[in-house]
Amino acid sequence: MFAPTIPYSISYYSLTPKEEECANLLATVCLSSSHVAYSTIRMEPVYMILGQSAATAAALAIDSNLPVQKISYDVLKYKLLQDGQLLSVPTKK
Repeated sequence: MFAPTIPYSISYYSLTPKEEECANLLATVCLSSSHVAYSTIRMEPVYMILGQSAATAAALAIDSNLPVQKISYDVLKYKLLQDGQLLSVPTKK
């Protein structure tokens, strides 16, 4: 029997390598994931969301004069929600 897919979130931290390994790098296509998760990540809508998240994080890092690894996730989350990005699966009412 085929099981339906359940939406899942992708951590911002999967886009950023450790700062001591490579500061200020955001990897939206070759992010850290298992081979199973990567097969679901490589869809255009997901790439668009990852790209928007990375661009927003980069802008916040530039404005704060911080590496992308040190920006506040709460600030990033607030800005993404303000821009209309869905960060969780809407629940039915």
